[in-house]
Amino acid sequence: MKQLLLWAIALFCTVSVSVAQQKEPIKAKEIITDYPLDITWHKTTVLIFPAAIQDADRGDHYVKAEKAEGVENMLKVKAGQQHFLQSNLHVVTTDGKVYGFTVNYAENPSTYLIDMGKVYPHSPVTFEGISLNSKELELKAATIRGIAPFISKVKQDKYDMDLRLEGIFVKDDVLMMHYKIKNGSQIRYDGATPRFYIRDKKRAKRTAVQDTEVKAVYVQRSGKPEDPEGQSIIVAFPKFTIAENKYFVTEFMEQGGDRNLECRFDQGKLLQAKTLN
Repeated sequence: MKQLLLWAIALFCTVSVSVAQQKEPIKAKEIITDYPLDITWHKTTVLIFPAAIQDADRGDHYVKAEKAEGVENMLKVKAGQQHFLQSNLHVVTTDGKVYGFTVNYAENPSTYLIDMGKVYPHSPVTFEGISLNSKELELKAATIRGIAPFISKVKQDKYDMDLRLEGIFVKDDVLMMHYKIKNGSQIRYDGATPRFYIRDKKRAKRTAVQDTEVKAVYVQRSGKPEDPEGQSIIVAFPKFTIAENKYFVTEFMEQGGDRNLECRFDQGKLLQAKTLN
């Protein structure tokens, strides 16, 4: 009986160590298997990984999986039919990890957002076309806010509003721009998502406007236009250049109003960009 008791204690300790090891941080080039994943047919479950997704393979056609557009480390998973038989899913990320999921159907899964990086509140998001992730962009934006303005004459004063570009920065394959908006009126200014274009300096008469839209990958706002220092807006783009005969145009639109602001600059201003460490 004593030997049986000792054997049971040893078995319990072995299981406890095994469970504890499963809770440790995932190491590089590790295979993570048998992660339970409940999905349903009427809602989408989102998986966020610490690195960009290289490949994803689903066991059966009724497990629908696709990368989120423009975000390289996010996978959307959904059931193609109700009450399917158990299946599986494997995801390979660019940092050498292989994630294995056991997929089951659940009418109401306990969660619809799973962070495989175990980082609160979520792992950094990576973006298509640039090397910096969302956390790195956030840190660079904090640095930019502390740099004195050095770009001049890229501004617009209108409707008792003041818009100006204060700085242009480059970090590897990322361009970042720092705008400031101040509202001197008594009516609050609620800004919509800014839009950006490359536009010809000269246009022939009776010619349709041919603007090339430039998509920002990251926009961060700090403060309000009504604050004494105004609102700081930092925008990140995949690195680009512009020709001598073109402008880079920024439009800030007002939500529920017509106080729309615009500023523009040419190649000469772009080449004043400062390098971020």
